[in-house]
Amino acid sequence: MRTFLAMEIPADIKKYLQTISDSLSRYVDGVKWVKSEGQHITLKFFGEIEESLAWKLKDNLGYIGLKYGPFSLCLKQIDAFPSKKKARVIVVSLENGIDNIKDIFNDIEDSAFSLGIEKDERDFKPHITLGRKRIASALPERTFLEIEKKSFNVDAFVLFKSTLTSHGAIYTPVWKINLGKSH
Repeated sequence: MRTFLAMEIPADIKKYLQTISDSLSRYVDGVKWVKSEGQHITLKFFGEIEESLAWKLKDNLGYIGLKYGPFSLCLKQIDAFPSKKKARVIVVSLENGIDNIKDIFNDIEDSAFSLGIEKDERDFKPHITLGRKRIASALPERTFLEIEKKSFNVDAFVLFKSTLTSHGAIYTPVWKINLGKSH
């Protein structure tokens, strides 16, 4: 199954981000916008893995729930990857609890590596994806409008199964590890 680990974001934040996407869609062409139900903070994309490995991962990562408690993040600004001049992905960057989320990411990387899963080569930049461009290109300057610095709490991470369809991906939770608790 095609899988990834992510932190869910609250419904009110998703609703706010949907208004941002709707606004941007009026003048940014060639973007496949993420529906609000698909918005999350990706921690690690695994791609195709066996179901048995998915459950081994839960056992291996369970200690993270005990090691870290819930924490707050804050929306920072609209950004683009790999750059504003060659944008492929339009995102909202985050601030405040960044050290927490990076520590969790590093623990996930180490634990997954112990199960034979390669570490990511790219630098981890916590974000929420708003949309993906089919062809990389510069974005209009007004794309980077000021956004409200809304804070929200994260208290778990979830392994999602991603099923690709002609209408976009469908994300189904497989398991969850709560922060501040054992699984």
